[in-house]
Amino acid sequence: MVQRDSFSDRLRAFARRHALSLAVLWTLGILVALTIPTPGLPEAPATIDLDKVAHAVLFVGLGVLWMHALQPSSGDTPHHARRRGAGLFLAGVFFAGLTEVYQYVLPIERLGDPYDALADVVGLALAILGYIAYRTVQHQRRASS
Repeated sequence: MVQRDSFSDRLRAFARRHALSLAVLWTLGILVALTIPTPGLPEAPATIDLDKVAHAVLFVGLGVLWMHALQPSSGDTPHHARRRGAGLFLAGVFFAGLTEVYQYVLPIERLGDPYDALADVVGLALAILGYIAYRTVQHQRRASS
């Protein structure tokens, strides 16, 4: 009897094979998204600051994809994940600041906003901490079985 892989198994295999490509594409996608002139963006209700939420979500994706892409092929321990997370956090803070400077110097209707950079860093931190927590739980489950 032939066992068929589930969709989630195929998706995990795809992500493992293409993790670095996905992380690079996501990073480039952030740069492209940040070059869209402000008049081209839809207006949001004043009660919801969708811009900050969008920044945080973009950097959650960035954090998860890069944590996965930089995972060692020999296995991932919580210690490795924490070290990788610290390096990624520093690089991500630099990237967040750089994207705001980039928007500030663009000759289109974009502005650099330190609160956007803060939202980026919050999203990145959530992704890294969530990834480390997930890897720690996985490691503990493997160790106990």
